[in-house]
Amino acid sequence: MSETLAALRVEPVDRGRWADLCPTFADHNYRQSFDFGVLAAARVGASSEHVALLDGERVAGLADVRIRRIPALGGGIAYVNGGPLTRVDGEYDVPRFLAAVDALRAEFAVRRGLVLRIAPPVGPEAWNREAAARMEQAGFLGTGASRAYRTMVVAIDGPADAVRRAFHQKWRNCLNRSEREGVTVVVRSDAAALDPFRELFDEFVVRKGFEVTLGADFYDRVQRDAPASERFVVLLAEKAGAVIAGLVVSVLGDTAVYLLGATSPEALRCKAAYLLQWRAIELARERGCRRYDLGGIDPDGNPGVFHFKEGMGGADVTAPGPLEWYAGLRARLVLALEARYQARRAARAARAAQPG
Repeated sequence: MSETLAALRVEPVDRGRWADLCPTFADHNYRQSFDFGVLAAARVGASSEHVALLDGERVAGLADVRIRRIPALGGGIAYVNGGPLTRVDGEYDVPRFLAAVDALRAEFAVRRGLVLRIAPPVGPEAWNREAAARMEQAGFLGTGASRAYRTMVVAIDGPADAVRRAFHQKWRNCLNRSEREGVTVVVRSDAAALDPFRELFDEFVVRKGFEVTLGADFYDRVQRDAPASERFVVLLAEKAGAVIAGLVVSVLGDTAVYLLGATSPEALRCKAAYLLQWRAIELARERGCRRYDLGGIDPDGNPGVFHFKEGMGGADVTAPGPLEWYAGLRARLVLALEARYQARRAARAARAAQPG
């Protein structure tokens, strides 16, 4: 149910309080986990601030805000990825979300003079559209500085047999075959859980010729720093004592997210990736998740992976934004410098891709 909120105030929170508060939000997700935010910020020379958005003494929202400053200008960009978190009762409440966004705008864009860029969490398509429209009405503008998040989301809260029947027939056939192949699935979530996955993933990336922004090494660093409650889950498919495929998922809030996957040639033969995805769904259901986000799709750039994910029968949805709000000459100069930097980086990448 929607509620009327007074202007929320922004208050910093430490690691311990963050860990206590995050599980109370149904939209808690790995992009807004403490250590993911800190390490993702550090890799681009930014810092991470964790704040609560308070309605009186009640916590109405949370946000990890990554701030990248430009010292010569005194300005910079404040980036919220996968937030703010506002679903305290599990409902998709646009007014509550907008109240949190407005509090962030007042603090980071108005008071501090930063460009505020927000990539909200993904929700049902109607919520995504309304949240984006209402942010635009509040003066937020679309930005090409970061890509929109388009993904497939599978409903997993019904009976298990109904979830399985929702898969496309060919996908179910591959799953059925994988279950007859004598593959064992090992599940780990300890600090070193990505150790057996990293080598397999690196070989997979080389074989496929993928470009990966955040690879297994990055997620391994997050895993080693994170508290047990926010660690990733690693599922490993083994056959004849060898790891032949692996999957890394985040299971937070009411939505599990597929992050990384890797297969060997033997895994392709015995369809191990299908069994891993089904085991991930079973695990997410056991932990109370209602949805499974398949981690993004790119039908044109990666059609093979798109068709695999499409076969799981999920809804094709695009998260709101990313959108940004800024005011004043300094913020415009920050954006101009960012655009120039991205253009130069794209030109270097294009030159490097040329043969000879």
